[in-house]
Formats: sequence, C-alpha cells, structure tokens
Amino acid sequence: MARHDEGEERRKRFAQVWSLSRQDAGRTQEEMAKGLGISKKTVQNWENGVTFPDLYTGCEWFRFLGMNPLPYYLAYLFPDFFDGIGPEDEDETIGEALNFLVQNLSAREKRELLYLMAGRHGSPWYSLLQLFTAHCHLSMKSRVAVANQVLQSYEMEQELNELVCPRNVAPDITLLKDSVEQAKKSVLKRTKGYTTIVTRQKFGANDEKNT
Repeated sequence: MARHDEGEERRKRFAQVWSLSRQDAGRTQEEMAKGLGISKKTVQNWENGVTFPDLYTGCEWFRFLGMNPLPYYLAYLFPDFFDGIGPEDEDETIGEALNFLVQNLSAREKRELLYLMAGRHGSPWYSLLQLFTAHCHLSMKSRVAVANQVLQSYEMEQELNELVCPRNVAPDITLLKDSVEQAKKSVLKRTKGYTTIVTRQKFGANDEKNT
C-alpha cells in the first residue's frame, strides 16, 4: 500500500509540472492544445495525471510556453528541496542545494565550470560571477544583444587564432547559437524565457565533444 501511495504522489507531482508551468506562463488549456496540435482533453489528462507527454512533447510544451523547465522538473524530483530557496536562507540549505546541482552536472559541464572558476583566462571568478548575476537581471532583449556580441566575437577570434585559451574546454557553439535564436523568439513572443533541446551526449558520463 505504501508503494502505491508513493507512486500516486509522484503522479500528482508530475501532473503539476504541466499545470503550474502553464498557469505561470498565463496560458489557457485551449492555447496549449492549439499550440501543440493536440486536443484540449489531452492537456487536461496531462494536468490531472491521467496520461503524460513523452520527452519530446514535454520539451515542446516548455518551448511553446517560453519557459525554463528545470525548476519544474527539480520540484517534481525533489519536492520542497529547491522550491522557495532564496539568498536569505541558511547557508547550510543553500550549500546542500548547490552541492546537489554540481554533483549532477555532466562531465563536460563540470569542465566548463572549472574553466570559469580556475582557468587562466585572466578574469577572477568572483568578477565573472557578478557579471553573470547582473546579466540574468537584464531583460531578455538586452541578454540577446550581449549574447550576439559574444558569439560573433568568439567566432571572429577563433577564425583569427586569437582565442585566449584555445587548448581549454571550448563552448558548445551549436547550443549557444540555438539558445540565442530561442531567446530572440522569446523576446518577439514576449514570453518569460526559453528552453533548448540538448542531445543525449551532452549528459553522458564521458562526454568529450560538442553537440
């Protein structure tokens, strides 16, 4: 009986992924059905835990909403752990959440993070952190403009062999370009954010190449 109750609880939490994200985006069930090319009944079934979308359709759900799916998936997987965490919380709580996220990064993502924190690129990590924090406070339109400039500068300096650390981990240009395009669409659609579909290799334990 306990196992059945746990399964039912997981189904309810997974159903909330779809209902809460739709409501947060200010979309109706009719709009979701039309945008995804499915029936309103199907949307209702997902939000009531009767049936669930497959992985691709789930990605398209968040793409249509123009939202980042990660907070909703984390809330499903770890209820009450990440929900509501803010800078005013206890250091121990913040540390546990951050440690969990770092431990579950892919091998490539850990290399990228290590390069930002300890790479010989000339910028102190704490300065980069302030830059990233300020960047995420900007409007999506401003972020697109900055990302475009960074992308164009990187490609130009790569072509000229003028990159600072050419032998260190390189950015995933394919993913970066897709992210910029999705962000542009988010601005034009006036949505709150965007999502991208990352290939399976990105999350492999021994990932060594870009997608």
